[in-house]
Amino acid sequence: MTKTGVSMKAVMKWVCLTIFLVMAGCSQFKTVTREPALPGGRVPLTPEMRELYEEVASSASMVKALDGYADLYLQTPKRKAKAYCTVQLQRSKEARMIVTAGILGWPVADLLIRPDSLFVNDMLNNRMLVGRNNGENLGKIIGVNAGFGRMTETLFGIADMPEPASDIASVTTGSGRVSFTVKSGNGAKELVVDPLTRALVGLVYFDHWGRKNVEFRFAGYQSQPGMDGALLRVPSEIDMILYREGDPEGSRSLKVVYDQRVINPPDFTIKFKRPAKTKTVNLDEVERLPWL
Repeated sequence: MTKTGVSMKAVMKWVCLTIFLVMAGCSQFKTVTREPALPGGRVPLTPEMRELYEEVASSASMVKALDGYADLYLQTPKRKAKAYCTVQLQRSKEARMIVTAGILGWPVADLLIRPDSLFVNDMLNNRMLVGRNNGENLGKIIGVNAGFGRMTETLFGIADMPEPASDIASVTTGSGRVSFTVKSGNGAKELVVDPLTRALVGLVYFDHWGRKNVEFRFAGYQSQPGMDGALLRVPSEIDMILYREGDPEGSRSLKVVYDQRVINPPDFTIKFKRPAKTKTVNLDEVERLPWL
């Protein structure tokens, strides 16, 4: 085959792939849920309120691992995209995402996300991307500049809530919800709870100036068996919205909708296989990748 023939074949491959990705990204796009602020007033921290907080906080620690399939929806002021993923997680250890795209469901990337490092098998370009796990590099591979903790919270749908009830600064009620403001690190958290279902429906992080920087919404709760036979209630839809002060593109959001999953599967390990014959590239040196 001539060089011209090879070149034309490569061009057609990328044209077809681009069409598939655009079709996948634009069809059946789901908007991230943004609920209005609670209009209610402040109430005392009664023993009943303390018990509600502690119950919701303790339920979050029961989810240790996850293996499932989900649709991911990315939205920024400039673009929208959608991808279908296999999602595997071991809490506080590592996460793996196998991303497929297009109407044919081709696998395009295999991602291993660790607290300090990232490994991406870029199947489209037959290369292995290796780099540090930071907001900038995660933004390249998933579209949002979120750290490991924020990303796993989004994929799990289970918030990290280590703060004891003694850190509760205030309690407010309104619109059938209870909101707990909790001192956390250099800022604060606002936890929004449905007192009837005793489920966490929202979580907002504020910096030490009181500015909102991350917001989560949890919906579509389902009861699933855990390792000990107890039923765990976990959300099937998770929204994450990142607010960036001074960012010209404004807020960015990622919505995760699970089709199916297993919570705390027994003897679960994440097996990421690094391809033998691929070029290794520093992730710091590449631009945004094409699947999201």
